Amino acid sequence: MRFSCHRRFLTGVAGISLSLGWLGLPNNVLSAELQPHRAIYDMRLSSAESGSKISDVTGRMVYELSGSACAGFTVDLRFVVMTTDGDGAESVTDIRTTYYEAPDNGKLTFAYQTFIDDYLAEEARGTATNQPTKVDVDLVGPDVKQLSFDGSIMFPLQHLHSMIDAAASGQHFMATKLYDGSATGDTLYDSSVVIGRQLPDPLAQRSDHALMPKGLARADAWPVSIAYFDLNNKVRGERSPDYQLRAVLHENGVSRSMHLNYGLFQLDGALVELDLKPIVPMSACNTSASLEEEVSVPLGDVIAVEPIR
Repeated sequence: MRFSCHRRFLTGVAGISLSLGWLGLPNNVLSAELQPHRAIYDMRLSSAESGSKISDVTGRMVYELSGSACAGFTVDLRFVVMTTDGDGAESVTDIRTTYYEAPDNGKLTFAYQTFIDDYLAEEARGTATNQPTKVDVDLVGPDVKQLSFDGSIMFPLQHLHSMIDAAASGQHFMATKLYDGSATGDTLYDSSVVIGRQLPDPLAQRSDHALMPKGLARADAWPVSIAYFDLNNKVRGERSPDYQLRAVLHENGVSRSMHLNYGLFQLDGALVELDLKPIVPMSACNTSASLEEEVSVPLGDVIAVEPIR
């Protein structure tokens, strides 16, 4: 069974949409301070409609954020899910992602691969450059081509930064366009975000199994709900989102207590392991070095299929 909709799960975890222009902030003025970390999530089927032909889903995601505010951040993600249909047939989808986002939000370098039962189903490698009124994309593999998307568009970590800034300032709704290079690199998304009230206890509303570091208890948190719309789908009238994400988002960029709604089925995601890394202050950054390099498929040996059975 094809499970390619999960290729966009990175968007829900690492990039939450919001317009900086709507906030009145220039693109490079972001007060949120992301904390490098490595998080592991276990995914389980919450519910499925009869038309989905899905009887079970299990999975694991490893998300790693590294870098600094002055040199830029790199995200490595591996997401493996096993689906079981009504006849008991199993299929494994393996999504491998890495991208680097420049500190001024001006450039995104990315590499994506989606395997279905060890078959390479989708792949994209390239660089996106954010201009004031458009995003230019140079895809270098597997096909070489140039794309351009008009409008005010954000990259994933730029979204995450601005989402946290909006939550901290008491805003509750926002919408924008998002480009993350996922799937085959030719998709632009619309999204709408609803931000709940700040949680009095940052570790409240828990559905996670991880022993939370003390630092996370000191990081403010908000419940958020995000709907994503594929702009390649030219549907007339009222659109339904391609998928929706609910989560608790902390001010340091850590997400937990996830719930994903794909229409025909829904998944719950529990944070089972979290390793918070030190934040590199701007004064300690090595300005002579750059994190930007040719990105490749990450975390090749982190997830085995056996643990998700």
